[in-house]
Amino acid sequence: MKRRAFFAAVVAAVAFTHTASAQEKTIVVGTSIDSKPFDFVQDNQYVGFDQDLLAEIAKEAGFKYTINAMDFGALIPALQTASIDLAISSIFMTDARKQVVDFSDVYYTSALGVLVSSENHTIKTGDDLAGKKVASVTGAASTTWLKANVPTAEVTLFPQVTNMFMELQAGRAEAVVYDYPFLAYYAQTEGDGKVKVLEKPVGEGIPVGIAFPKGSELVAQVNEALKKIKDDGRYDTIYQKWFGKASE
Repeated sequence: MKRRAFFAAVVAAVAFTHTASAQEKTIVVGTSIDSKPFDFVQDNQYVGFDQDLLAEIAKEAGFKYTINAMDFGALIPALQTASIDLAISSIFMTDARKQVVDFSDVYYTSALGVLVSSENHTIKTGDDLAGKKVASVTGAASTTWLKANVPTAEVTLFPQVTNMFMELQAGRAEAVVYDYPFLAYYAQTEGDGKVKVLEKPVGEGIPVGIAFPKGSELVAQVNEALKKIKDDGRYDTIYQKWFGKASE
């Protein structure tokens, strides 16, 4: 009996140690820090809508994390190789991405938009992009939309959001197609008076989620935390901070 009791105690201790170690693991989060107002750097700190939401999720789920900044197009491949534990950067939940990564519940609904020079009066809708020089981001959902809807557009892809804005300002691109919130934020801040975003988004509303490697146990934890944050009002507070209005 003493041997059995001793063996049971050892097994329990090992199990406790394993569980504690799992809880103490630091989660590696991939994000593109060139994505205002969702993810960017200000005063040497990671800030934005996504970053505030991530901080609350981590607090609620009880895990620590570190940020691994990378180009947007590198996020999904990094998840596929398990180089990161999750990715948050206004990632559209497309059918193609769902085949290679898992997603959390929807935490935001976005859309694609078109940005042009303030002096451009020829591009008024997405259809007007046909035959035009357009800039976008590698790996973004906007590239798929462009191929399907305006195949004659001359599309140049860049690894970072700032690159496509510079292309537009230099006159080498006639328009930028990307996530509507990013373009609207840029038009109101750095691009104020220089550019304008077409009022009507192109395409349908697109769900946004946090992405994980296939089969990740973090999905359930994050979803549970996200639900609590939405239920107790913390989500709405963060949303109003960055978008100036209540969430829809």
